[in-house]
Amino acid sequence: MIELEVGGKREKIRPGLHICQFYNQAAEIIHTAAPLMRDGLRAQDKCFFAAPPARLDEVRKALRAAHLDVDEATASGQLVLVGERDELLKDGRFDPYHLLATHQALIARSLAEGWQTVRAVIDMGWLAGDNIATAEQILKYEAAADAVFTFQSRPIVALLQYNYSELPGELVVELLKIHPIAVVGKFIKRNPYYVDAEEYMVKIIRRGQRRPRQQP
Repeated sequence: MIELEVGGKREKIRPGLHICQFYNQAAEIIHTAAPLMRDGLRAQDKCFFAAPPARLDEVRKALRAAHLDVDEATASGQLVLVGERDELLKDGRFDPYHLLATHQALIARSLAEGWQTVRAVIDMGWLAGDNIATAEQILKYEAAADAVFTFQSRPIVALLQYNYSELPGELVVELLKIHPIAVVGKFIKRNPYYVDAEEYMVKIIRRGQRRPRQQP
């Protein structure tokens, strides 16, 4: 089991869970990501964090304050910090299935290197912002990721962070439906409205098929 710490409170979660966090201040990103990375480095888990360079500097600072050797963890490959969006995009575009494939590759690589579990945190407000991703692309990614991570019990805990002040209200509602656990402010909430991600994915595909085609 892995402990998720938010606002000084901890909750045990099992690997394979797919979690979303809604924030409206940048500090909330680090308050959740840093403890997850800190505990992961101590537990000899693979730790992956993708965010703007300023956030990466903040997590490095937090890890060093916890008396962890960040340079050694990075050199050994245990800690991976990604500050360039292009590493997760496909030819500069947000592709839901390409992003999921990078996660699968990360899991496979981590297991081959001898790590037992992967802890991955992505600031989706940064990765998918600036109109790089549509709401439908985000939901396709999230539903597919939940189907793979949760229902296939992959050895990963994935925390996807969103700035809810920048999202349409209806997208926030849909994102909540496909995450078994959500972090909102300083609270960790089990989601009673969680729906089967595979069934949700089918609905997305059918909705796209019903959409009228544009005439050339």
